[in-house]
Amino acid sequence: MNGISIPHLLSVIRPNSESPSEQDRRPKLPDQIKGIGKEDLQILLTELYRGEVEDRGNTFIDIAGTELAENIETAAKWMMGSKVKSCLLLRGTLGSGKTTMLEALYSLYHRFCRNVWKCKALDVYEQYQAKLDKAGSCFDELRKASFLFLDDLGIESDQFRNYGIEHAPLPELIYYRYDKQLPTVISTNLSEKLLVSRYGGRVQDRFQEMCTIVRFRADSYREIIGKPAE
Repeated sequence: MNGISIPHLLSVIRPNSESPSEQDRRPKLPDQIKGIGKEDLQILLTELYRGEVEDRGNTFIDIAGTELAENIETAAKWMMGSKVKSCLLLRGTLGSGKTTMLEALYSLYHRFCRNVWKCKALDVYEQYQAKLDKAGSCFDELRKASFLFLDDLGIESDQFRNYGIEHAPLPELIYYRYDKQLPTVISTNLSEKLLVSRYGGRVQDRFQEMCTIVRFRADSYREIIGKPAE
């Protein structure tokens, strides 16, 4: 990514002396940055976000006091976080910056961790169909991934039938990861109402319990990224 020196950022990390007890949290931090303080983690995530923005040919300006800064802080808290909140749900309209956040987080975990997967919700549907067809499929790998980054929840088909049996790939994946408390980052355009309408109350209940929700607004993102770089 443009101008991003992750090794330099890691070299100046200060140990966190105020971490919650292990009984109260289940950190989702890669081993290489365990002990990082929240402020340093926010700096790291901001730089990763900056890299994603600049890779798209846009400029990135100071975000102090903006919604994006608050969202990065929420993401950092989730990473340092809770044994209950195993999922980070990035919710916003098209172009609001939620996918950029997902990509920034993925770039960090992909660098340091094993068994990290990223896909679109439509891919889950297609991989599930391939599994039923006994073709090459990575659905089980997605379901069991140590860290899963799922983009665009809601663009896939709701359900489908195979030999008269109804299947719901996304709920199946979500239930499994909920039960195992596997860290998952999800982006979606769906409001809470549409989420219930599409997947039902049971899935919504799981989201309420397992998710830290981060909300993005398109107007605030456009103000932050500025004009495309020359």
